[in-house]
Amino acid sequence: MHSLKMLFILLGVVLAVTGCTCETVLEVMAQEGSQAVLPCLVSDSQSTHYAAFQWVKKGKRGESTVCRRDKSGLVYRGSVLGRRSHCPGTQFGDYSLYIDAVREEDAGQYVCSVQGHGLGRGTTTRKVMLRVMKVSFSLPEAIEGDKLQVKCIVTPKPDMLYSTEQYRWKLNGVDYKGNGYRWSYIPIPSVSQSDRGNWTCRVDYRGKATEATQFLRVKGIEHPSNNNALVYAAIGSNTILPCVFTQGLTSNATWSRLSKGSSSSSSFYRLGSNSRRHPPPSLPLSFIRPPLSPTSLWDQSARLERVELGDEGSYVCSGTVESRMVKRELELVTARVLSSPSTKRTPLTLTCQLSNDKEVTKYEWVRVTYDNSSVATVTPVGKNKTLKLTEDDMGEWVCRYYGERGLLGNVTYHLHLMGGLESGRPEEQSYNRGALVIGFGLLILLVLLIALQIYRNHQRRKMILPYPALENIVHSLANERERRERRGINVKKSSEPMEEQS
Repeated sequence: MHSLKMLFILLGVVLAVTGCTCETVLEVMAQEGSQAVLPCLVSDSQSTHYAAFQWVKKGKRGESTVCRRDKSGLVYRGSVLGRRSHCPGTQFGDYSLYIDAVREEDAGQYVCSVQGHGLGRGTTTRKVMLRVMKVSFSLPEAIEGDKLQVKCIVTPKPDMLYSTEQYRWKLNGVDYKGNGYRWSYIPIPSVSQSDRGNWTCRVDYRGKATEATQFLRVKGIEHPSNNNALVYAAIGSNTILPCVFTQGLTSNATWSRLSKGSSSSSSFYRLGSNSRRHPPPSLPLSFIRPPLSPTSLWDQSARLERVELGDEGSYVCSGTVESRMVKRELELVTARVLSSPSTKRTPLTLTCQLSNDKEVTKYEWVRVTYDNSSVATVTPVGKNKTLKLTEDDMGEWVCRYYGERGLLGNVTYHLHLMGGLESGRPEEQSYNRGALVIGFGLLILLVLLIALQIYRNHQRRKMILPYPALENIVHSLANERERRERRGINVKKSSEPMEEQS
């Protein structure tokens, strides 16, 4: 053991005396499309002249000049990288090479040679291995349902990267599968909109981490991105059923409604189909299909002008994208406030009811009041599904319901003044009721008198109509009587002044 140690010591002394120089290769890993910096630093603090240097790239066909500079200061650029390469400037000691918008074919070994002018030690050489990293997809543009593979490629790939412990994946900034996936590729049997976004691969290599990101676009229905999306709407309000295709696509979407308890895969209804085992219910009366606008052919969202009780349930939007059928199923959830009748001993109880409350985590009741300037003031009053009110609680009450995504929706209930009058004091109720009965009785009596007079006139005309001559005699007698009455009045008026004169 002692002799082995002495052997290593002697070997180190020999190497030191002979001046053996062991060249090391610097490793640089860069993302495709970024700027790569190949370092070449030479201690040249005492030199005041330009040093001649040269950058070459080694390949299967030999070496290719990237750029070089003579002692005179003239710089030459090769055709390997073209204008994407930046040769070192006039800073002494730093001869690093900059490559813009690095490509996969730029990967390989580069050699920097600096010929000292005044250095006194000949030519200094630096070797740099440039590795280019990128994220690629097996399909340039995927359609919903395609089979896809996401790959993390390092060119040239070092042997130690065959270990799966060197890779980390993120999708839209979130660790893929909880950072539990460590392979260099990810197979996706059926791509969906949930796979859309920025895929980032991180490689840990020789103590340094390098990341590469690529955006995956999935053609189809982008909103809603997944099936069974819930759309909340209050009874009596209007709402939008979203169905937005990838921008730029032209698809004539069709809307249908599913029966309760069925799915789009088992009960989807097509016009002209011979099989109609599960015909869907009809669309609501206030259902408005998307307009045919040439500027927004990809937005096939539908509208309900007024949501009614019974409109809740599943709806299906379907269309064709490059000869492939894509569809999205969404559920309309209706919300309303139920009120229990109040009595003298029991207050009014409001209940916030949803047709589907599986996403709801909490409720909140607020009271909305308005001042003279119509400025609303919101006051929280409860956090339960139900709310009890008293006889003085007239006004506007709003039930808000929340989920993991935040506020899902709200529904409003108006407690009118009539409700407060009905729940007033007993003597006020009896007084109002008595006045109402008396007024209603007088109205009925007036109507009966008018009806009786109309009936009498009708009977009189009915007796006279069969005898036209009698009708003339009656009219003549009536006219004669009227003339006599007028004559008697005139005689009476003329006799009064004579009496005054006498």
